[in-house]
Amino acid sequence: MPKDEIDPDDPMELRGVGLLTDHDTTEPMAECFIEEFLRLGHNHRQILALFRNPHYTGVHLVLQQRGEDFVKAKITEVFGWWKREVRWADPPPRLTPDSASTLRPSPFALRTFLTHEHCSQLATRSRHGIPL
Repeated sequence: MPKDEIDPDDPMELRGVGLLTDHDTTEPMAECFIEEFLRLGHNHRQILALFRNPHYTGVHLVLQQRGEDFVKAKITEVFGWWKREVRWADPPPRLTPDSASTLRPSPFALRTFLTHEHCSQLATRSRHGIPL
């Protein structure tokens, strides 16, 4: 089979699996997505645009469940891990233990296990326009 053809029985095919849980996993999921797109060379505004785009299901789900203020704060935090500066028109709200209770709770939570390799594959597929 040529390398560009898709084999439905390929054991190495990337498959996403969602597991129901009582825990809200949007925070680590957002961190994973942000860091991956940061490492691919996207700036903070481009990453926020990905969160706003409904065609990027995973990142858009985080925006829907937690809100734009949460996403901006997470982008600022993750960029800080990599010593990258972020400047928004308005400073993002700081996430503190006290303010965490005011964030919109997730109506349901999916437990997603994504390794770094899976995040890289997802980011590469989305960058090349391949449906996830």
